[in-house]
Amino acid sequence: MPVSVPARAALSACCALTLLAASLAVQAAPPPKTGPSIGIAPRGALFPDSSASAPATAAPEEGSDEAFRADAEARLLRRLGLPVHRTGLRLMLPVAKGRPVMLDSQRPDPADPTVPYVDYRLDGLSPDREFYVVRVTLAFGDELLWISRTDGTRYEMHGNVHPSPDGRHLVVTHASPGVEFNGVVIWSLTDGKLVERYKFQPSPDQPPISFRFMRWRNADTVELEQFAEVDPSTCAIGTLASLAQLTRQGERWILRSASGQRCER
Repeated sequence: MPVSVPARAALSACCALTLLAASLAVQAAPPPKTGPSIGIAPRGALFPDSSASAPATAAPEEGSDEAFRADAEARLLRRLGLPVHRTGLRLMLPVAKGRPVMLDSQRPDPADPTVPYVDYRLDGLSPDREFYVVRVTLAFGDELLWISRTDGTRYEMHGNVHPSPDGRHLVVTHASPGVEFNGVVIWSLTDGKLVERYKFQPSPDQPPISFRFMRWRNADTVELEQFAEVDPSTCAIGTLASLAQLTRQGERWILRSASGQRCER
């Protein structure tokens, strides 16, 4: 049957709209995601972005690690009395400037194996109460975030934070020869902002070395315990231990050995 002129016009318009919609969809495709950053991280750069509405979740299994973290956070929120809210998988942290920080935990999706496990839990506040401390539990380990209560800026701290006696510097040590960060970081704290001043992380071609915080000797010197993995023929359990000092000289921080090595028992 021949197609009438009005029908042909309508068909052409429909095809044109279909092509236009496909073109816009290609133009609007999101850019490829990049890997996690180290140091100061902009909002949303570390973990999946929050959605517009709070994701639903089932109650954690009784007696599980997740249930323990949920109970600890609930007790902390009651004690702090801050306008921090937990709704299902979403943790909302109000800030002085801008919109609240929304942290959405994720649970694996059997239908989509690319969805990672991510669990955000408020651990407390920094000693000066200027930062939220949030522990992020991942399938392969965990991360510690300090989030500014002023503007929501996020900082990857990697491990537990130890402020200097004068409160001007923070030291973080984390021992993880696997996929997590392994090394030492010094931050300076000025006007509610953190700046990374020093980082030591052994390169893959170096012998495995890790550090444990011992104490701040004074406002400019950190005492650390250092561990090096060696051949069992050198030490029975394969670890040499020694003392180390991280000392500030002007704007520089210098890491030095402070004792001889001994076999760890």
